[in-house]
Amino acid sequence: MEKQLISVLIIDDQKEIRSMLSRILTDEGYLVEEAENGIKALKICEKFYVDATLLDIELPDLKGTELLVRLKKIQPKMVNIIITGCPSIENAVKAVNNKADGYILKPFDIPLLLETLKKCIEDKKNAYLQMFTEVDNAKKNSPIFRYQNPTRW
Repeated sequence: MEKQLISVLIIDDQKEIRSMLSRILTDEGYLVEEAENGIKALKICEKFYVDATLLDIELPDLKGTELLVRLKKIQPKMVNIIITGCPSIENAVKAVNNKADGYILKPFDIPLLLETLKKCIEDKKNAYLQMFTEVDNAKKNSPIFRYQNPTRW
């Protein structure tokens, strides 16, 4: 069975950060795309499915928290992890309120970043699989569905 590749979009205005993260994630087996601003990130997400983003909170064109909301409208199942070198209570609260899946500080602790990314992707995948299981169980146990497809009268 072929291993499914996971795509990650790195959104950061600093080329050095994007390049470093891209090398690390590629070495870990991820498919990586890069965007230097929010508009480019939105265009990529409108054209291609992305499993996860590493999203800088300080971008030249959009606040990362605003971009987070817009990305979730385009791809609701995508994992979004905020990365920032300017941590603040206000940014952390906005990230949580906008349902960011993680929050990582620069300079990066690379093992922590990789662990967080892997865990967030796994948690999101498990949540969706659980949702489908619950829907299937509800259909099986609902009188409406049973009577539409009776096994006996």
